[in-house]
Amino acid sequence: MKILWNSDRIVGGKSAYSKITYEVCTRLTEMGHEVAHTPMGSTNLMTPQDHQGVLVLKSGRDPFNEDILVKAYTDFNADMLISLKEPWVFQHIHRYALNWVPYAPIDHYPVSPEMTSRMHDAFRVIVPSRFAQRALQEKKIENVHYIPHGVRTEVYQPLDKEEAKKLWFIEPDTFVILIVAMNRVRKMIPRAFRGYKRFKELNPDVKVQLMFWGDMTPSADNMMEGALSKGVADVGVNLLPEVIDLGLGEAIMWPDKSTISEGIPEWTGPTGGWDMVKLYNSADVLFHCTGGEGFGMPLIEAQACGVPVITTEYAAAPEQVGAGLTVKADDYGIFNTPGARRAFTSIDGMGKALTKIMNADSEKLAKRARRFAMRYEWERIMERYFKPFLDDAANDLKPLKTKGGDKNWA
Repeated sequence: MKILWNSDRIVGGKSAYSKITYEVCTRLTEMGHEVAHTPMGSTNLMTPQDHQGVLVLKSGRDPFNEDILVKAYTDFNADMLISLKEPWVFQHIHRYALNWVPYAPIDHYPVSPEMTSRMHDAFRVIVPSRFAQRALQEKKIENVHYIPHGVRTEVYQPLDKEEAKKLWFIEPDTFVILIVAMNRVRKMIPRAFRGYKRFKELNPDVKVQLMFWGDMTPSADNMMEGALSKGVADVGVNLLPEVIDLGLGEAIMWPDKSTISEGIPEWTGPTGGWDMVKLYNSADVLFHCTGGEGFGMPLIEAQACGVPVITTEYAAAPEQVGAGLTVKADDYGIFNTPGARRAFTSIDGMGKALTKIMNADSEKLAKRARRFAMRYEWERIMERYFKPFLDDAANDLKPLKTKGGDKNWA
C-alpha cells in the first residue's frame, strides 16, 4: 500500500507527534508499504528526500499542508492519507475525494462538533484510546479503529535511581516529582503547581523537589501549533510569577530556555550525559494532571522506566495508568472557540495522591509500571493493531481496484 502521512516533521522534530511519525512511518516501510511524509509547519522547504526509507516531501505554505496535500496525494499515487493531528485544524481536506484517515487524539468530552464535523465522511478514523473510540461512536462517527501509540521499551527502561538523581544534582533521599509537559493552557501547569504546594502543606517535613521539564515562559511556536487564527490555539503562560506567588521558588527546578528549545536526546547510553531516560529515572513519580489528554506519551514513557504516575481522571489519560493514581476533576473551563472542556483537577486530590505514592511500596510500583508499559511496545502495536487495520482497509480503497479496472467513487 502507498501511504501519505501528514503530521509533524519526521526529521528534527521534538513533539510527541514527530516521535510517533518517525516510529510508525519507518516501521510501515519495514512491513513492505511505501510511505511518503508531508511535514507540517512549513518545516521542509527542500526537494523530496529519503529518510530511512520514507520519502519526505516538501511542506506547504499552509501550516497543516492543506495547500499541497491533494497534489502530493496524486503525484505519489497514494492509496491513503493519514493525518496525525487534531481534525479541527483542517478546513478543506475532509471535503476532497481522498481516502483520508484522521488519526485523531480526542482530549475532551463531550467531543466538540468542530472535531466530529470533519470526520463523518472520512474513509476510516484512527484513535489512540478506547475513550476516544466510545466518544466518537456516541456522535455517530463510523469506522473508528483503536490504535494506541507505543514506546521503545528497549530504550525507556529502569536504571539505578540514585545515579540518575545524582546526574541531575539531586540528593538520593529527596522525593522527586517530575512534570514533563509543554507550556500550554491545556496542560494546566499552574494548577499542578498548586497541587504540589498542597502536598508540601500536608507533608511539611518531607525532603521534596519538583522538576518541571518544560518552558517557564510561552513559546512563539505554540501560537501556530494550535492554529491561533482558527480560534483553537493552545498558547502557554508565563509561569514565573505564579511560582514566586506560591512561594515555590526554591522548591521547583526547571531547565533554561535554550535547553528546552534545543531538546535533549532520548538516550545517550548508560555512561552518557543528560537524556530523557535518565530524567524519568530520576523521578519517584510522574505528575501529569492536565486539562485533558488524547493519549499522554509521558505516562507510558515514565512507566517503561519503572516510574509510577498520577494523572487526571478525564479523557484518555486514565487508560495509560498501570501503576499509579488518577485524581478527579472538580470543575472545568473552556478556553477555545470549539468549546473543548478542560478539566480542573482537584488541588487537594493532587496533594493527597502525591502523598499516597510517596508512602507506597516503590519497588512493587516500579515492577507493575514496567509490566504495564510492555503492552505498548512498538513491535506489538504494529503487529496487533496497524497490520490488521491496513489489511482491512485495503479491501475498501476507493477507487475500487478490480480485474476489470478501477471503479469510480460513485
